[in-house]
Amino acid sequence: MPAFGPNMPSELDATEYSVLSGGMQGTTGVKYERIGFGQCGLVFAQPGREYVVKVARPHFSDALWDDFLSHLRLFDALSVYSDIDCRIPRVYSYVSKGNEAWWTTNAALLPPSGDFPLPSVALITQRILALPKIIRNALIDRFCPEELREAAKASPLNKDCVARVYLGRRRAPNTRLPPNFSLRNFNFCLDQMLDLELPVKYYAKAMAACLAVIHWHCRMDGYDIEFVLGSDASVSYTTHITEKLGLDVDQIDKLDAHSDIEALQRTNYQRRATRLWVLDFNLCSRFPRDDTFILERERDVISQLVIAFFENDPYYPLPLAEMDVDKQLWLVFREEYERKAAEVLGASQALKHLPGKFLDACEERERRKLEQGLGHGHRDFKE
Repeated sequence: MPAFGPNMPSELDATEYSVLSGGMQGTTGVKYERIGFGQCGLVFAQPGREYVVKVARPHFSDALWDDFLSHLRLFDALSVYSDIDCRIPRVYSYVSKGNEAWWTTNAALLPPSGDFPLPSVALITQRILALPKIIRNALIDRFCPEELREAAKASPLNKDCVARVYLGRRRAPNTRLPPNFSLRNFNFCLDQMLDLELPVKYYAKAMAACLAVIHWHCRMDGYDIEFVLGSDASVSYTTHITEKLGLDVDQIDKLDAHSDIEALQRTNYQRRATRLWVLDFNLCSRFPRDDTFILERERDVISQLVIAFFENDPYYPLPLAEMDVDKQLWLVFREEYERKAAEVLGASQALKHLPGKFLDACEERERRKLEQGLGHGHRDFKE
């Protein structure tokens, strides 16, 4: 599996900005394809474009606006804490229902749906590109029934593959391969990642640091966010050379004269093409960035963070696991969460005890649910 890197994606070029403004789509007439869906909207993309359009479902306009605001808050934070090896899509635009020019150009290019009236509101963000073909084929070869593998590799639906990283879930022993195998929104369980010798501790560390920033810099609970493996943008001439090489100016200065920089860039970029991404923020609750508010409601805040941790899909490692690897993952997660939270809260001495209190509360909740016979990672509000 290629290694990660902290580089942020490049800006839209002038052509794509014109497209988002509605200026070019009317002339190209390229239809959108539906590539995903969520609670608050459907996600569409055009072939060859590195952005997606999330259109709100009826009655979910406010949720999409919340998604927009929370996404911006975390994007800003991860720009500050750029050492965290977890990417977040860039936010390009937000289109209101009343933007007649945009909807006149784009509505006809969206797939028709009788129960999905347009215009609506739309959030436009960077597209998380599918996993490379070599990785998609490896997933099919390992986890798809043999008689379905060739069809799965040929299916265009499986090209839009990102994988949800479920460090808190293993498949049941001797689970049969699924007869309806699909790579779209693939649930990548811990045992599967271990089968492929993927760096699960690295993922746990990245998730922990990201969640610490979400909690203590952004002051959000992280409810229902997703962590997925996807690809980075293709090599282009819109990213600074030091970022693409992963070298600073002094290191470049020591290269041989007339080194093939172009070849080095492509090799480095392809090696680091697979990334951990965080997305989907429409259900996040945002707290005031006020220490007094947090301290006055300390118990309620910690309770909400714990609820969000367990009610999410099983991305995070779980405490009190039986197997050694799972135990180690929780320790890695806990240590990195506490380290990053301490960095974030450097000047907020009054809140420094809260990250540990959150983790202790997670362990206590898990212990209580296990004693009740409810199993690991039990969710009270979701099945």
